[in-house]
Order: sequence, then C-alpha cells, then structure tokens
Amino acid sequence: MYQCVCDGCGKAYEDEDRGFCAWVDESYAVDAAYEDDWTEIDGKHYCPDCYEYDEETDEYKPKSEDKQ
Repeated sequence: MYQCVCDGCGKAYEDEDRGFCAWVDESYAVDAAYEDDWTEIDGKHYCPDCYEYDEETDEYKPKSEDKQ
C-alpha cells in the first residue's frame, strides 16, 4: 500500500471524501493528493500548509520552518 507523505511536516494525505488513506499504486496516492491541493516542488511532496506562492519568482516554494 502507498501513501503520499508531506516532506514539510510529515503528514500523510487522507482522502476525506472517500475515506482512503492508502492506495495500491504509488501514482494513485500522489494523484489523489494533488487533486486536493498538494504539490510537488523539486521532487518533494507538500501539503497545502507547507507551501506558498512567491510573487517575486512566480513559483510555489516550501514555507520556511518558522512559518509552518
């Protein structure tokens, strides 16, 4: 079974609508998380609480440790 885990805070993604917390395929776990506003930055997965939009660079970036 596979889960998508945030590299910022360690939280595992849970699909609250369907009640799923693990999938039989890694890509299903990641795709489900991305549908709920998770994102990938530099090959790492981040939940919505752990990334922010940087207007200067026009990109998403991980929040600094003191903002999480």
